[in-house]
Amino acid sequence: MGTEPIVESQTGSYRYEAIVRISETIAACREPEEMATTLASEIGKFLHFDHLYFVVLRENSTEIEYLLWGKSPIPMPDLPMQELLTWAAINSRDPQHTPDWDAEERFPRFRNTQRKYGSARASAFH
Repeated sequence: MGTEPIVESQTGSYRYEAIVRISETIAACREPEEMATTLASEIGKFLHFDHLYFVVLRENSTEIEYLLWGKSPIPMPDLPMQELLTWAAINSRDPQHTPDWDAEERFPRFRNTQRKYGSARASAFH
């Protein structure tokens, strides 16, 4: 399963309303785990995806404080943060998307883990 849209492209006002609705839903969450599953549920109305997880790092550190699964958890590999797709998103502050792990060369050990669990694509956002 890829990250293809479930619904066709919509008008700007429709997307704006969806963002507001998602923001309001997330704001009502009281626990990090609730936020992760709620966000996965809301995004899932518009976009197909296999896994959604959030990584919260300790302040001024590469140590993971929270690892929250919003959809379909898979074991996180025991790798240094610098070898994860998440790290590229944090450092560049740009979304990272890997449409095909067979062609991805930046994260070889993470790539092998993704293949093992059948995840063909991945995205990371900061």
